[in-house]
Amino acid sequence: MTSTVQRAALVFLVAVCGGLAASCRDNLDATVINKCPSQEVFEQSVSPFLERRCGTLDCHGGIARPMRLFGQLGLRHAGEDNVSGGKPTTTLELSANYTSVCNVDAEKMNESVDDFGNQAENLLLVTKARGTEKHKGGKVVSENDAGDRCLRGWLKGEDVTDACQEAVDQLD
Repeated sequence: MTSTVQRAALVFLVAVCGGLAASCRDNLDATVINKCPSQEVFEQSVSPFLERRCGTLDCHGGIARPMRLFGQLGLRHAGEDNVSGGKPTTTLELSANYTSVCNVDAEKMNESVDDFGNQAENLLLVTKARGTEKHKGGKVVSENDAGDRCLRGWLKGEDVTDACQEAVDQLD
């Protein structure tokens, strides 16, 4: 009796796995394009702030972090011949930072971009930085301080040059 039940369970399991595999097969070539605010503004203004504030080797400059940041004072991109503390952040590293930040909370980022940044307050980038959501690094910006204005302004498509520079200057 037990072997009949075991065989039936095995047949059921194989059928379910086969069905799951078949349903995934049709989507192997599917691509999803995520939306994100301006890459140019990010690379010029936001990334320098994030690199200095969050990109240290013990934080988001760690290779195992889901939102990984590269930069002159932290982790260097493997495709570059560079060391921490060496040459300025490269174009490849800036692009990798943009991709990392934009994809850490991709679905909500898409919604925020579609809504002109009005949902920025709900993004992990903002909630973790503000400490309103659990963040190993604790609270790194306060609501409406220069760092917060830098991040939220970029998400809303605003000119963040001054806010981001102020946030970097405060770290020196």
